[in-house]
Amino acid sequence: MAAEEFTLRAIAGSDWRIEAELSSDPDVLRWTFHPAHMDEDAARERIRHYERRSAEGATQRFVILDGSDRVLGTCGLGRLQEEAPEVFYALTPWGRGRGAATWAVLALVGWAVDHGRPRVRLRIIDGNVASEKVAARAGFSPGERVEEEHRGRTVTLTEWSLDTRVVEGGR
Repeated sequence: MAAEEFTLRAIAGSDWRIEAELSSDPDVLRWTFHPAHMDEDAARERIRHYERRSAEGATQRFVILDGSDRVLGTCGLGRLQEEAPEVFYALTPWGRGRGAATWAVLALVGWAVDHGRPRVRLRIIDGNVASEKVAARAGFSPGERVEEEHRGRTVTLTEWSLDTRVVEGGR
């Protein structure tokens, strides 16, 4: 799956380093549910878990590559068996500010359009202005707010959604 100068490739066991790197990035830990401080074994097990979930048709994760095949982060769609799958992503410091997250989200929305899903969701922890900008650029609108536990504290998340039927080429 290609998105402008970026490429999405299904995550594989050899991508364990990006999993481990993301698990130590302060911004990723603050704004996502990515596990904290994974070593190689934990990172490899996380990928195996997602490979099993992919085989079940429940989720799909990708690495985001730039034009030089440098890994910028990961993204994916969860809840694939539901009517409204959920987009998620996490980028490295060198991957941020380049448009990679927006392009990845739009590529994932394209999958949802192609598979007849009427809506796509994106949950953002309140205060994550960068992700709110990504969501807005990709055409999502803020909606319901919920509270959840995140690393031992309660946070408020906003569920952003996109009606794929209004996306150009949507069904």
